[in-house]
Amino acid sequence: MARPLADDLRRCVVRAVESGMTQVEVAETFGLGVRTIRRYLSRWRENGQFARGKFGGHKKHLLAKHGEAVGKLVTAAPDLTLAVLCERLAAQEIKVSTSALDRFLRATGLTYKKNAGRRRTKTPRRAGGAKRLAS
Repeated sequence: MARPLADDLRRCVVRAVESGMTQVEVAETFGLGVRTIRRYLSRWRENGQFARGKFGGHKKHLLAKHGEAVGKLVTAAPDLTLAVLCERLAAQEIKVSTSALDRFLRATGLTYKKNAGRRRTKTPRRAGGAKRLAS
C-alpha cells in the first residue's frame, strides 16, 4: 500500500520549483510523477505547509451513537439472532444491516446468538469407519 513521502522531500521539491526548475524537470530529478509535484505545490500555495495530510485511520461504527440501545437489547435477551435484533432496532427507528450490527457487536464485545438454525459443519463419524480402513 502507498504511503506519504517525507516532509523534507516535499520541501526540496517545492524549493526546486521556486528556484526556476520546471515541474517536469523536478519530477525527473526526484523520481516522482508530475501530478505529485503539482499536488505538493498546490498544498504549499493553499496553506503554506509541506506536511502531509491525514493518512489512514479508523472509521467509527454508525451504531456508535446508538450503542446504549443496542447494549440494552442484547443484555435483556442475549439469545436473539442478528435478524431479530435488526427488527427490534428498526422498531426503535434505528435502521441497520445485519452485517453492520455484527461488526459493531464484535467490536464492543457484546455476545449474541449467532444463527437461528446452527448445525455442525462436519458429518458425524460412522460406526464402521475404522474397521473398513483396517481391512
